[in-house]
Formats: sequence, structure tokens, C-alpha cells
Amino acid sequence: MALTQAQSISSEVYRIVDTISLGQRYYIFDMITHASGHVSLSMINPDLYDDSNLSYKQKKVYVALPTGCYIANAPYGVLFYGIENMIATYGSYDEFKRGITVNNIFWTQNTPESNTYSWKPHGIAFSKYHLLVCLWNQKFRQQSIGKVMKIRTEKNGVPNNRTCIEIQSDKNIPLYVCPTYIVENGNGDICVSDVRAVVVTDAGGMLRFRYEGNSCKSNFDPYGICCDSSCNIIVADMKNDKIHMVDKDGEFLHHVTYEGIRMPRALSIDSNDHVYVGEWDSDSIKIISR
Repeated sequence: MALTQAQSISSEVYRIVDTISLGQRYYIFDMITHASGHVSLSMINPDLYDDSNLSYKQKKVYVALPTGCYIANAPYGVLFYGIENMIATYGSYDEFKRGITVNNIFWTQNTPESNTYSWKPHGIAFSKYHLLVCLWNQKFRQQSIGKVMKIRTEKNGVPNNRTCIEIQSDKNIPLYVCPTYIVENGNGDICVSDVRAVVVTDAGGMLRFRYEGNSCKSNFDPYGICCDSSCNIIVADMKNDKIHMVDKDGEFLHHVTYEGIRMPRALSIDSNDHVYVGEWDSDSIKIISR
């Protein structure tokens, strides 16, 4: 009984204030929320290569990419996606299907800041003046390591490869195993979903804390991540059907739940602190609020 009460106290039920219907079930991989209330999605579904299947595109979905790639929206309104060893700009669906060209490559690891040719981009995000990129060395088990690149961008969005910070270790101990999703908090901290932990550094790359779940037995497995206007960190714990809310100093606040929650994967948030949830194998995006 006491355990049940403790679990209840640590959870807060949010309202589903709206949904965005997708017309059929998809595996939502990543998501961006636009100021208009529309979303752009990255899905894992080969049927999307047939543009006629995008039955919802006239509704609240701007862009839907079918490859399960990480996506981000630049401050000047251009959509970016990571693929293979590069980050590219998205112009149109037809352009995307034709593949990468020299005209839409925004960043590639064949640049001075990469120092190697083995890193693969995972999560990407933009702050006002920087591009944040999670990189993984494509190795497994004990050899798997990651890093974050914080690359200064010019006013026109062009990356300045000479002005960047590489975040990889703290006191010679690697910070990341396989970093996936990334976001910059309102206080400038860089929050990254990694294997079994959310790793938070300050703007200069110094480790602030690691959040490893609210229980030693929680089997925490973080995916999508976003931050609210109070600098709280909100992270999807997909395999445990949970969403965690943590304050800016790493203290667990509560689990976020809502009616029918199941495998939340991709998270985004709007200016009203409404959280957009993309679930793994779902036919809609849930928009939730306190």
C-alpha cells in the first residue's frame, strides 16, 4: 500500500488538450513544434516514400521524413536533418527523395572540427547562435563513446567551423556512451539523452549532473527531451511508458502521465509549455498540459 501511494504521489496526470491525427499508425522518431502549432516529424515507415500516403499533410504536419533521422529547426525557419555522416537542409519532399547534393549539405564531418571520419550525427538542435550536434563513434559495448559539438553559426546560418566547442569528457572520463537527443535549456545548459542517463553540462561543457532515473531499479532509458519555461527538463522514458520531469539542478520532480500513455518517444514543447508527445507506433500526436 505504501509503495502504491508513493508511486501515485510521484506522478502527475496531465490533460490531453488536443491531438494531431496522422491517419494511420507510425513509429514517431523525432519531432519539432512550430510557433503556428504545426509539427514536423521524422518517422520510421517505408510507406512514406510514396507521397500519396501523406493523407494528413494538409492538416497540422508541415514535413514528415520517413527515414528515422534526427531533425531540428533553425532560428531562421529552415528544417535540418542528420543522415549518414552529415547534416543537411530540407528544401522539399521531392528534393529529399532525390538525395543529398552539395547544395544542401550544411555540415559534414569532413571539416576541421571533426578530427576523424568515424563519427555519426545523432540528435541536433539549434540555439540562437549555435548548432548542437550529438556524435557517436559507431562502435559498441565498451568501445562506444560519443561527444557533442557546439558550433558557432553566422547570422545567415552558415556554420563557422573555426569557432566551436567539443564536449566529450570530464576529468578525462568520457561523458557519453551513445548520445541521442539533445536540447539547450533556458539557462544555457546542454541536456543530452544518453544510455541510461540524461547528461547535463553547462554552456562551456563542464559537467553539472547526470540524472539516472528516480530509482536504482527504474531501468531508466531516456529518449526525446525538451525543457519548459521554468528550465525543468522533460524526458521520455519510452520503454517504461513514462515521462520524467527533473528540475534544472537534476532533482526528480514527478512522472508525467496521461490517459493511454504508451511508449512516448519524441517530445517537443511550445511557448505555452504544452508538451507534444510522439509515441512509438501511434496514429496521433498528443498535446498535453497540466
